[in-house]
Amino acid sequence: MGQEDITSILLPVSRVDFYALDDGTAAQAQKLSEDWRFARVGIHVERAGIDAAITHYGQTASPELIIIETNDISDAFIQQLGTLGGLCAAGTDAVIIGPKNDVHLYRSLVEMGIKDYLVRPVSEEDMIKVIARTLVEKRGLSGCRLITVIGSKGGVGTTTIAQILAWNVAETLKQKTMLMDVAGSAGSIGIAYGLEPSATLTEAVRLGGAGTDDDMKRIYQAVTEQLSVLVCGGEPLLTESADADSIETLVNRVMQKYPIVVMDLSRATRTVQKRLLARAVEIVVVTTPLLSALRNTRTLLGEIKTLKAGMKEVDLVLNMQGIAASEEVPLQDIKKALDAEPTAVIPYAPKIFTASETTGKAVGQNKDADAILRTLLPLAEKASATENKNAAPEAKKGGLMDSIKKLLGK
Repeated sequence: MGQEDITSILLPVSRVDFYALDDGTAAQAQKLSEDWRFARVGIHVERAGIDAAITHYGQTASPELIIIETNDISDAFIQQLGTLGGLCAAGTDAVIIGPKNDVHLYRSLVEMGIKDYLVRPVSEEDMIKVIARTLVEKRGLSGCRLITVIGSKGGVGTTTIAQILAWNVAETLKQKTMLMDVAGSAGSIGIAYGLEPSATLTEAVRLGGAGTDDDMKRIYQAVTEQLSVLVCGGEPLLTESADADSIETLVNRVMQKYPIVVMDLSRATRTVQKRLLARAVEIVVVTTPLLSALRNTRTLLGEIKTLKAGMKEVDLVLNMQGIAASEEVPLQDIKKALDAEPTAVIPYAPKIFTASETTGKAVGQNKDADAILRTLLPLAEKASATENKNAAPEAKKGGLMDSIKKLLGK
């Protein structure tokens, strides 16, 4: 991945601690928290130097990256770095911001295991490059989550569940989220938001493979600050849809900017469904308590189990409970037949969901739907789970502590 690519992606979940002496450095560090690329990066700024860092990490786990500003580049500072290295968790990296360009100092710091040495004032571009390069090398780009929602058959409310799930992730859990389907004109994901298609699926796929970031921005539609929707349509319903490879390329492109992508697979082709189910970190199967839907559910769960052998569980949402009470399969019988416990049971509430489609107002904005949103919130929390930004990083070799201990051991 080139340097330009590294600074044009959503950075992985991580934590960066700044120890800033200069007002400009502190302001620049705080500004990073507002940059979309740092949406999953916890930024902590302390107006102090290395002494404060030594005190802090003597009591608290160190993050993925520490950036320390210093006015002192003497041997005493180098000794303090040695002390700091002994306190940091393995795998923690450090960048030093100093007062002057000194080649000898730079070489000495790099030999100690310091990631980089920057001369004050540091440009915003250089700061972002150093942080991005360090975090991508350390964490990779595996933090994005594709959540797929698929129905056991048509008419079970798959699109509605996908919409509520995305709303909960974005608005309740405050995570930047993209809601989309890949059904073209057959999809209905934008109706509940009163949105018209921003591009045909053919055009969206083309841009996903070869378009610029600005091209992609033009086809995204913001619903709220945290939730965006990609609505495609406009082509004839009887035309062939895009192939699975092209769809996967589009999804990969979207996931470069959005840490959470909720995908409604209800109208996608079978080959596309299979491809995206294989890619998903979370699969939600929607069904109803009626026999026809449950029969398909058992078959679908078996196919997913074969397709995703490593996946511990699939989340089952039993929707529309009460739609035909006398004809429904009892919940206990459903559990036995499917050998699965529904993650959530949603009552039949046609007024709530019909109102959403006719008014173009999201279900999440309807107070009457509060109970349904609360029911699905645990699923949203599980589906969107990412590493805790404030958790101690996993022990890894090659960080500040390992390098300094080796040097001091010599």
